[in-house]
Amino acid sequence: MAEKTEKATPKKLRDARKKGQVAKSQDFPAAFTFIVAIFGALIAAGYFYDNLAEYMKAMFLQVRNLSDFENRAGGYIIAGIQIIFSTSFPLMLSVSLIGLLVSFLIVGPMFSMEVMKPDVKRLNPVTNIRNMFKLRTFVELLKSIFKITGALLLIYSVIYDSISQIIETSMIPVLASVYVFSDFLKNVVLRVGIFFIIVAVLDLAFQRRNFAKEMRMEKFEVKQEYKDTEGDPHIKGRRRQTAQEIAYSDGPSTAGKARAIVTNPTHIAVALEYDEEKDPAPKILTMGLGLVAQEILRVAEKNDVPIMRNVDLARTLYYKGSIGDYVPEETYNAIAAVLKWLAKLEQEKRLGERTDLSELFK
Repeated sequence: MAEKTEKATPKKLRDARKKGQVAKSQDFPAAFTFIVAIFGALIAAGYFYDNLAEYMKAMFLQVRNLSDFENRAGGYIIAGIQIIFSTSFPLMLSVSLIGLLVSFLIVGPMFSMEVMKPDVKRLNPVTNIRNMFKLRTFVELLKSIFKITGALLLIYSVIYDSISQIIETSMIPVLASVYVFSDFLKNVVLRVGIFFIIVAVLDLAFQRRNFAKEMRMEKFEVKQEYKDTEGDPHIKGRRRQTAQEIAYSDGPSTAGKARAIVTNPTHIAVALEYDEEKDPAPKILTMGLGLVAQEILRVAEKNDVPIMRNVDLARTLYYKGSIGDYVPEETYNAIAAVLKWLAKLEQEKRLGERTDLSELFK
């Protein structure tokens, strides 16, 4: 099996996204919902306490009159449910919205039915055992141990800092001790919450790097995807239209950004761009005939872009290539000579030497 050395193409990333496969960290929503849930509960505690006290007082006052209490029992039950619901619903809604918002900010808008479809592969014991020994599973285990250990140490530090106040709660009124424990809990949540957010940031960086590695492609896959895409008549038509628009508008002006120009020498000009680290092959930046070709050459000369005269290659690129696409596969040998010439030219330019082109095509 060939080594996967190429970065995932936009098409592969789009297809993976449709299946719900994206780089994400579950720790981010969990950290923020943890903080919101606890602080929300502390804020709602006062409201809940006041309403519950009034509710219990009304019930106990009616206990003395059992006959009347039996008639009103249904109303008291409904009132109790309303108190619980009015306190818990806003809290649950806030927690849910925060979780959705954080997930949205990390992965963007995404809805995939593929995740909900049953997958027989998930029932395969061999696959499940193999997944247990993946790097991701090992990292998740270490992360869980690290989070639990870190949280316990932070809780211990808060207890250590507040131990004198906690001891004094035995000598103060109950209501005052409630405020002491409330402050204690806030300190715990704040420290642990910030710790969880830091872990989430590190986890997200790891998940993105690991996802990019899993999405890597073989060079053959990149070429095959390009061929499959080229076969789509809709995509071909759209590219042809885009090429025409560029060629007759501001196409020649982009020639200054090209790595090299291939010409025949005046009727056809094709500007090539190439990034060795990103592209498996050079791309056609812009091209043109006649006056457009002359304008491309003028811009190239103005920006010191190397110009190579190769009649056959220029014609093949123009008639079989498309702007924005990789060069046709049949031109790879000729393009290799262009890249060799270009590399030598750039090297000698750095050394301040002159390029002898005749040696290259002997």
